[in-house]
Order: sequence, then structure tokens, then C-alpha cells
Amino acid sequence: MKIAIIGTGITGLSAAWALKDQHEVTVFEKEARLGGHSNTVSVDYDGKKLDVDTGFIVYNALNYPNLIALFEALNVATQQSDMSFSVRDGRPGSEWGSDGAPGYFAWKRNAFDLSHWALLADMLRFNSQAQKDVQDPALQTMSLGEYSAKLGLSQRFLERYLVPMGAAIWSTPEKGMLDYPAASFVRFFNNHRLVHFERPNWRTVTGGSRRYVEKFAEALGDRVHLQAAVTHVRRDADGVDVVVGGTTHRFDEVILACHSDEALALLADATPQESAILGAVRYAPNEAILHRDASYMPTRKAAWASWNVSRGDPDAPIELTYWMNRLQGQDSNCPLFVTLNPAKPIDEAKVFARFNYAHPQFDAPAAQAQRQILSIQGVNKTWFAGAWQGYGFHEDGLRAGLRVALKLGGQIPWTFVDDDIVREMPSQSASPAFMNQDQPAHEAEAAL
Repeated sequence: MKIAIIGTGITGLSAAWALKDQHEVTVFEKEARLGGHSNTVSVDYDGKKLDVDTGFIVYNALNYPNLIALFEALNVATQQSDMSFSVRDGRPGSEWGSDGAPGYFAWKRNAFDLSHWALLADMLRFNSQAQKDVQDPALQTMSLGEYSAKLGLSQRFLERYLVPMGAAIWSTPEKGMLDYPAASFVRFFNNHRLVHFERPNWRTVTGGSRRYVEKFAEALGDRVHLQAAVTHVRRDADGVDVVVGGTTHRFDEVILACHSDEALALLADATPQESAILGAVRYAPNEAILHRDASYMPTRKAAWASWNVSRGDPDAPIELTYWMNRLQGQDSNCPLFVTLNPAKPIDEAKVFARFNYAHPQFDAPAAQAQRQILSIQGVNKTWFAGAWQGYGFHEDGLRAGLRVALKLGGQIPWTFVDDDIVREMPSQSASPAFMNQDQPAHEAEAAL
């Protein structure tokens, strides 16, 4: 069959790779590069060339089984990373980090602040209860806010931990987090061991995520067309027309490996059911800035973490700074950060690059759309795939692409994992998920 694939994020690339030997595959990408959120930037840092990721950065050994298998199949080198977290809201003494007691008590006076200890107690209580409630059917009809109220969690806990943590994970304004479906939230926190003492082993692609994208590009060759923006897709009983730059290309099937709102916009003849399902998922725009301005990190160095939330307007996009030296083992003499949605402008002299991303917002309508997606898959010779069908992460995007490819006769050199279960934790040192007591990766390896 002749199959068109629109989009070259992890979803489109993996689908094309799995299908390339069984079918005639053509891939269309509107941008001048492949990869979507896998976006590695080469910067000149005072004469040193550094490759830094700005979108997809890390994965773990527990929740990314297909990605791990893919990297093995493509012979992609990876290295150890670190996942830690900090929060500040601008008030003196408000910041805390997850690197053990030194991070949590970065402001030493907090050791004598009963409310700071109460925050820790609430964390432990939530973690314990979330483990017990992960299979509770009552959560299916509750929002995160309703679940928190049921547990009697303090406002301080919501403001200083749960809401900023969720907002950071899903790149969403804080205000919307309490509307997040409780069942999905609790399941995610359990699966990713965020409510357990044992933590996953986090890793990152050596040299940046572009390394695996390059492997895909080599395998796909001239099947991929860059700067080839599809304007619309029209279906009929015999096939699919894909229009690019005024030229119509004829295919037997089409895979829309893009955001659901983009997929809907491309369909010239969307059915009411397609419109309802694809239109139910909202997206939040996020500006990502790669820079060297350390003022966007916590004021106390002890609180510095891999992910650093600076709280502000709850209606505004989350301000989150990734410490790339820790995440990707960058040269410690070259401080590098990626900040999403800075509330105050970053000095342009310290900026290396800017990018705009969009992230799906997983509220109740989005959850309903996920449950209904199978009803439109393959109908009218059209398939939909993207990370929006899961939790919005790289494994979800990969899984969505492979799921469709396998339905169309594609092949992969491993047993496809298509579930959302709590897996056994590889044995390693035990510490609370929010308290990282291991030596930071950038120090431990002198090194996601």
C-alpha cells in the first residue's frame, strides 16, 4: 500500500520506520528539520561547542519500555541522568529542593518552621494514600481538586508541591491542574514511582536526542520530505488525497502523526465524530528559551534541581527552568538552562535560542477523547497517532505511532508493549520520590 505519514515527531518517525519495508511510505514534514520535540541545539559557549536538548530530554527504565527497545534497535548511546525538583514563589525562605535535607532546608530557618515540616508530612500522607487508591473506581469521577479535598490536604501542600509538580510535568498553567482527572493523575504518579520510596533510573541520549532522529533519517532516506506543509487531506471510497503546495498526492491510507487539533484542521471532510473527538483536546503554548542566566534558578544553590518551578500567576503558563548541566552532563563551567515561559524577559545577550511548543492539556474532555479514539481509527482510510493519546510523553508518542503501524502490517524487532500498568521496580537505593539523596549525576560522573 501507499501510505502517507504527516508529522515527524517520535510518532511519525517510528510509524514510518516500522512500515518502510512492508509498504510504500511517504513522510511529510512542514518544518525544515525532523524530530518535533526532539530538538537538539548546537551552541557556541565561549568557544566551546555544546549540544543541548530543548524539548525531549529524559526517559526512565521503568515507564519507557518501547523507547528503550527502540534505542537498542537503533544502537543509540545513552547515559545516566538525574531527576530532582524545586519550587519557589518569590517570598524569602519559600524555596525548597528535593536533594535530601540540604535541599529541603536550603533556608536553614525552615528547620524550625513547623509549617515546613507539615508540608513534608502532607507529602508522605499523599504518597501513602495515593498508593492505596490507585485502583479505587471512585476516582474515575473525581478531579484532582476533589480528591485533594477528600484527603483533607492543606492549601500549602497544593501550592508548594502537588500543583506545581503537576504543572511542571504537563507544562500547563497551575490553575488547570486541580481539574485534572484524579484517576489518571494518581495512576501516573504510581506508575512513575512519584509516590514510592524507590525511584526510577533516569537516562538521556548521549549527544542529544538528535542522535536517534539521525538514525531514523538514515533508515528512511528519501521517503521523508522536509518543508512540505500539508494544506488539507480529503478521503473518498478509493483512497486519500494529500495536498502539499498545491500538488495532490494519492495514497491508500494516511496517518496523521500530529497534535489532534492539527489533524482536525487538515481534514477537509471531517466527520462529526472526528470533529468531536479531535476537537476535545486543548493545547497550551509554551515558549522554551535556551540561555545562561542563572537568576532563573533558586537563590540558594542548595535548592538547585533538575526541574525548578518559579510560581507566579496561576492563570499564566508555568515558569519552569531545566538545569541542563545536571540533566545532560553538560560542562559544569558552562551553566546552561532551558526556561519555559519566563515571567520576566531574559537578557538577550544570554539567550542562545528560542522555540515554541504546544502541550496537550489532560482534562476530563481529553480523557473522554482518549477513550473514544478507537472508534475513528482506520475509518475512511485515516489513522490518528500522537502522544496526546497517552500522557503526552515520548513513550506515549512512540507507542501511538507503533500501534497504528502494527495495525497496518508494520514490523518491529521487539515485543510491543501497549499497556499502562505498574511494573516491578529495578532494585536501587531507596529514598522518597521527592527527596533525591543520590549524588547529582553531574558530580558523580564528573555527567535526562
